[in-house]
Amino acid sequence: MYSVLTDPMKYGFAVGRVKVRETKMLGANRLDKLIGAADFADQKRILAETDYGSFLSEATTPEDVEKGLEEYLTSLYRFLSEVDLGSNVLSYFRAKYDFQNLKMMLKESCGDKSATHLWMDLGALKLEEVKSVMARGSFEDLEEPYGSAVREAKERFDETGDYQQINVILDKAFFGHLLAAAKSTYNGFFIDFVRMSIDLVNLKVFLRAKNLKRETAFFASSLVEGGFIDKGLLILLYNEPPEALAKQIRNQPYYEVVKESISAGGFDLSLFDKRADDLLVAHLQKAKFMPIGLEALISYIIAKENEVKDLRLVLIGKQNGLPPQMIKERVRVQYV
Repeated sequence: MYSVLTDPMKYGFAVGRVKVRETKMLGANRLDKLIGAADFADQKRILAETDYGSFLSEATTPEDVEKGLEEYLTSLYRFLSEVDLGSNVLSYFRAKYDFQNLKMMLKESCGDKSATHLWMDLGALKLEEVKSVMARGSFEDLEEPYGSAVREAKERFDETGDYQQINVILDKAFFGHLLAAAKSTYNGFFIDFVRMSIDLVNLKVFLRAKNLKRETAFFASSLVEGGFIDKGLLILLYNEPPEALAKQIRNQPYYEVVKESISAGGFDLSLFDKRADDLLVAHLQKAKFMPIGLEALISYIIAKENEVKDLRLVLIGKQNGLPPQMIKERVRVQYV
């Protein structure tokens, strides 16, 4: 059984506010209505009754949708700051935006195509300051673990000319940071969630490297430390047929995720992403049966971020003319 933090003085007020907000989440039924809506105007009419209404009321294009959803996430993080989760927990959730921004900025500075439109001002680092540091190349001005990770990624790119090395170095630093943040809370539920996330990242690295026929050395160097699955086992299986991996993990929760992703001698990464997110949601749903503690807060935040991903998929999918059934197949299992 997980070690549950039950200090109502520490988390009781925050959990109470989160439970109220959970009742306003979209849920599967409302997402179904959005998928079946006649057009984007009809979708906005449905959303007018939700928390998203005011953020998307003036939207007309996919770019407007992206902007509205980023503003919504900004308001979510403002709420999280108010309820005082603790600096380590909030750092955990903001870090992915910081690492993603740094990854895109470093690639661009190394000659890759510009991805300015994908930068998100939701991290712990101030975006304008990060842009200035990256433009100067003064990585030592970034706080840790960001500074050393960017410096190592730049050095590795200079040696190899391979943009994938930037992804590898920064992803490993990112998950190392997440695991350290989770361990600092001494919360088993949180730590297990991060270790499962690392396993799923390593499995996706396996699948992608197999699809791209990358050499074993590159695959082995891309694996992240800290998951439940032994890295040596994955390396041993790397040159075997795709079915060998599924067979080896048949007693683990990832079995169905990998098995369903096997496709025509390779792997369907889009299907893997959806099944992986569904598996993590199943883990989060255990928090519904736990007393007042950090679990409920963590689960709510991750569920809201997944909800935003799904809403983006439904709204932009509709604008781009995707058939409703195709959109529905890509939507994740809902937390509520």
